[in-house]
Amino acid sequence: MTRQPAISISGLRKRFGENEVLRGIDLTANDGDVISLIGASGSGKSTLLRCIPMLEVPDAGTVSVGADSVTPEAGALSRAQERVARRMRGHLGFVFQSFNLWPHRTVLQNVIEAPIHVQKRPKAECVDEAMSLLERVGLAEKRNEWPAHLSGGQQQRVAIARALAQRPRAMLFDEPTSALDPELVGEVLKVIRNLAEEGRTMLIVTHEMGFAREVSSRTIFLDKGLIAEDGTPEEIFSHPRSERCRAFISSHFDRNR
Repeated sequence: MTRQPAISISGLRKRFGENEVLRGIDLTANDGDVISLIGASGSGKSTLLRCIPMLEVPDAGTVSVGADSVTPEAGALSRAQERVARRMRGHLGFVFQSFNLWPHRTVLQNVIEAPIHVQKRPKAECVDEAMSLLERVGLAEKRNEWPAHLSGGQQQRVAIARALAQRPRAMLFDEPTSALDPELVGEVLKVIRNLAEEGRTMLIVTHEMGFAREVSSRTIFLDKGLIAEDGTPEEIFSHPRSERCRAFISSHFDRNR
């Protein structure tokens, strides 16, 4: 059975002032792909991820999620394009570096907010599904806690459950462990690893090279706003073609010996 493109990106460009962060990105993520985006700070990884749901509006290029496409003009969306972008966001689950939970809502309320108020699904159904998701991330007993009473790792696991509650076609992770203390990183990576094993479509910006090598079906190395290498984890980590990629990977693993 042929897998369908979940996300397609063509000719994507984005600049901030004089700094052109993305310089023409072409990328397709098919259903079931787990793609790790790696590269040095400033290479454009997070900006690329944020352009997919139009949290950052590109200056040029086309982004498609399923059958919906948006081609911004001069870094802006028309009213009609904004409607399409909202529809695209409804098919994406986004997990930020800094959790972004609503502090005035409990864990359970955070998870059911979008399914009830955005997707207009029945409350009882949303609560049942939220409890199942919280069970999967090991936090069912925390359902009535406030986010401020949770550790960083627990907050990030709630954020993952909240994203999954929208029943997304694809999950986008923007350095999901970068704000965590080292001892909490493993509990979040375990949840993401389980999602990969389920066949979830995911794009993951990460500095965890060992994790990227283990869970990815593809690894993309970005350098100065361009895709410098795109291949299997074995190809990228064991046989990088460019000196720049080779040096980046070598420096990371040298630091962690």
